[in-house]
Amino acid sequence: MKRNKKVIGVSCFVLLLLVGIMYVYVHPVNRYRLEVTRVGGSGYGYKIYERERLIIVQPFIPVVSGKRAFQSEQDARCIGNLVLERVKAGDEFAISKDDLDNSGVVY
Repeated sequence: MKRNKKVIGVSCFVLLLLVGIMYVYVHPVNRYRLEVTRVGGSGYGYKIYERERLIIVQPFIPVVSGKRAFQSEQDARCIGNLVLERVKAGDEFAISKDDLDNSGVVY
């Protein structure tokens, strides 16, 4: 009888542990993340990860000719968050000059 209770207890614990792990892995809040990075000496860019897999690296301002980094961390974070929200929604995530202007990004 004691052995059966132990087996049932351990089985319940393992089941709860597996459900917890699956919840954390599948839960959409933890699925994507943004990381703002330094580019060169004075610029910024961003990276977007899906879980631990790097899916977007953007060291320069998109749609602007030349390879110009964002001038401030805030600009990179603002556009990175815009892209991140579009990726989460499953939308086209390309950035336009209107997006840059509407966000107040200096380029």
